[in-house]
Amino acid sequence: MHTEQKIECRFDDGETIARRILAQQSDNALRAETLPAEAYNSDEFYRIEEQKVLREDWLFVGHMGQLPKENDFFTLDMIGEPLLIVRKAEGVRVMSNVCLHRWVPIASGSGNAQVFVCPFHNWSYDTEGKLTGAPSMQQAEGFDRHNCQLPQIRHEIVAGMIFVTFSATIGSLSERFGDLLPVLNKYHLAELECAFTLDYDCPFNWKMAVETFIECYHHAGVHRTTLEDSFPGRLTWIGEDTPGWTVCHQPLRKRGELSEILTEGLVPFGGLEGEDLRHSDLYLLYPTCLMSLNPDRVTLNVILPMSKSMSQWHRVVLVSKEAAAREDFPATVDRMRSGVMTIVAEDLEINAEQQRGSRSQLARPGRLSHLETSVWHLANYLKRKLAV
Repeated sequence: MHTEQKIECRFDDGETIARRILAQQSDNALRAETLPAEAYNSDEFYRIEEQKVLREDWLFVGHMGQLPKENDFFTLDMIGEPLLIVRKAEGVRVMSNVCLHRWVPIASGSGNAQVFVCPFHNWSYDTEGKLTGAPSMQQAEGFDRHNCQLPQIRHEIVAGMIFVTFSATIGSLSERFGDLLPVLNKYHLAELECAFTLDYDCPFNWKMAVETFIECYHHAGVHRTTLEDSFPGRLTWIGEDTPGWTVCHQPLRKRGELSEILTEGLVPFGGLEGEDLRHSDLYLLYPTCLMSLNPDRVTLNVILPMSKSMSQWHRVVLVSKEAAAREDFPATVDRMRSGVMTIVAEDLEINAEQQRGSRSQLARPGRLSHLETSVWHLANYLKRKLAV
């Protein structure tokens, strides 16, 4: 007998969505399920995430390999905050990229500069963020450019990775990543050079981008003609959850050749041998840093949330100094970039469809495979942050 089902109308109630997430079980991976679909489609819940998750944690912004020389800089917008990151002789400055006059960003892209000039009214700043020039301000009573400086952002550097936080109370990263440092040092992360960066828009919620990166269960469906042959999803396994990260171990197929994991033109990192050369580990450093450790390259990614259904992906690909010095390195970079974009296109298509499907009034939390335990780990991290 057919029974009609009433389709309930959803409401954009961020607090209700947060309570539903907190009510989900978090102590048995065998009963793991996804977050509610509303968590990917609510303006109100996105604002809660901005305040309780993103602004109250450490966020990856880039690597020192992007700043090889003094006065090198790059810019990046993080949860609505335009940032300017500059290399100085004594280290790195991270500061607001917003002019103190009428709020236009003073720099864009990347490069090398000793002075940053706002394109609106030519106010100028040095590489420490001090206002050095403000034309035609002599009649502004009480104005003194010497007392003006761009706000400085709290930051820390771990194994060459630059992290920022908007929190004044969160603890140091040295405590969180202490057990991870031996792994990062094994790949010489602090010494690597930037091969190239890549930025592209993701028309879906930031959590969808993160979740897809940290599980290989989708290889057989989404990457069946690209990644699945060499890195079958069924062979992957998820490490134990920690307060700071989760990891998906991605081994090369049992009879796979090293040529399937190594990149022509690159040099494997010194000290790696045997099984170290036969796997690629995928890390999520909570909440938005995605890291791929390969025997001859490291990829660092940050997902930049922009709204409930739009994110930007910033990718930094790092290689050894020996590889970067080779004459054929430009050709190697072209091949790497092309290969990356093939995989990116496959993920972008499926995640855009996932976002579309998640808007359905009939979408409910789905059960997770043991190959997706890292997705459950992210959900438990969110619970810890929402509960504070």
